[in-house]
Amino acid sequence: MYTILGCGTYGKEVVQRLSEEGHEVVVYENDEKVLNLLKQINHNVRAVLGNPVSPSASHLEGASVVAIMGRDHKTNLAALKEVRKRCPDKYIITIAHNLEEVTLLRDRGANVVIESNTLLAKSVLEELEAGAQRQAATSLAKEIKGAEDTRGLAIFLQDNPDPDAIASGLALKRIAEKCEVESKIYYGGNIGHQQNRALVNLLGTELTQLTTDREVKEVLSNAGKVALVEASTPSRNNILPEEFVPDIIVDHHQTDISTVKGHFVDIEDKIGATSTIMTRYLRLFGIKPDAPLATALLYGIKVDTLGFTRNTTAQDMEAVAYLSPLIDHNLLKEVESPPMSSETLDIIGRAIRSREIRGSYLASFVEFINDRDALPQAAEVMLQLEGVDTVLISGICGDKVYLSARSRDTRVNLGLLLQKAFGQGAGGHATMAAGTIELGIFGVVTDKKALLKVTSDAVKKRFFSVVGAEFEKEEIPEESDTGQE
Repeated sequence: MYTILGCGTYGKEVVQRLSEEGHEVVVYENDEKVLNLLKQINHNVRAVLGNPVSPSASHLEGASVVAIMGRDHKTNLAALKEVRKRCPDKYIITIAHNLEEVTLLRDRGANVVIESNTLLAKSVLEELEAGAQRQAATSLAKEIKGAEDTRGLAIFLQDNPDPDAIASGLALKRIAEKCEVESKIYYGGNIGHQQNRALVNLLGTELTQLTTDREVKEVLSNAGKVALVEASTPSRNNILPEEFVPDIIVDHHQTDISTVKGHFVDIEDKIGATSTIMTRYLRLFGIKPDAPLATALLYGIKVDTLGFTRNTTAQDMEAVAYLSPLIDHNLLKEVESPPMSSETLDIIGRAIRSREIRGSYLASFVEFINDRDALPQAAEVMLQLEGVDTVLISGICGDKVYLSARSRDTRVNLGLLLQKAFGQGAGGHATMAAGTIELGIFGVVTDKKALLKVTSDAVKKRFFSVVGAEFEKEEIPEESDTGQE
């Protein structure tokens, strides 16, 4: 039971919200017109005509919380004194109209004092945010509908798309369907991570891999509109040409927003996952995701926030709360626990053997690889080593060096750090980042052993130099004849 003493402007709203949620509410008010209005709200409201300063003992002692919400400060202060006198341990919330009243009410024993101006400002801010979101949804719909029916929307994901990118692309495709526009999803690179492959296979979704510039140009020439999801700059971790300007960009990675060009741009780098942004758009469009899409979106948020332990915001958790009742739990279990490939296991082993540690920083070069998605998995494993707070794993695939970094050090911003060390081909978040480096002239050398050494030394030197780890490196014991470390 909640006992409300006095029922001014904000008190009426509080009573209505509590009654709608099914709570028993007792209200003391000496204005009969207000009481009659409260009686019409809900049968859970017990309106008592009486002085808010003199509630009955049963209504005081039986209340889990007492809220004092009269129209004037004098009445609120008197009610507070009376309640605190009769029930010294009762939890009391009251309202004030200025900072002076806030101080006085706190000094007299209120557990929480809410300033009415703060409530008004919060309400206005919430409405401003809601209005901005509705406007963004309207603008997104307008952009999608601008695609000619016969040409449709081409949705491009980041290269080697992860669960967040895959789920976000599927959500945008679903929104396009709502707008009665055909769409297809494209990506560069590979889907190599076993969990990512499992997600695509189990969802039965169709993603088209593009490998050449010619293929990309053909798609772009035939598309009515083009969207870039989970990336913001063409050619940077995606297969779009550098000079191309997408119609739609949705992303959550840190970037210099002044350099981003697009007709509709929504980049929210404080949010933990693009799937969170796309879940909000689905709701704004009145689309309830089916179980597979809800599962993919929730999994995308879970992966990008490392099980809700990094870069997780209230918006991410709100999206998870919305999606949780809609997911397929069996599907989620299958996606989360696919078999690990032998190459991934081998790369993790190489990362362990070739690790170089300086202070709390670790760098490891795993030589030639086919599956770049094994790099972040190796980085996650190495981050579990005692005393290690920041990890960089690198390896050569084709004509590029791929980088994957993880950190739990609050002093480190990996996205900015990797950009400083390796240029604009790298970036990401404060705790997780990735990048690529063109091998250049080293890529054509015939001596592979020399290539590996030069590349490993160069990557490690740049990394340790940027993080300021100039002290002597830790010695890693050589393997014994038994093959054990």
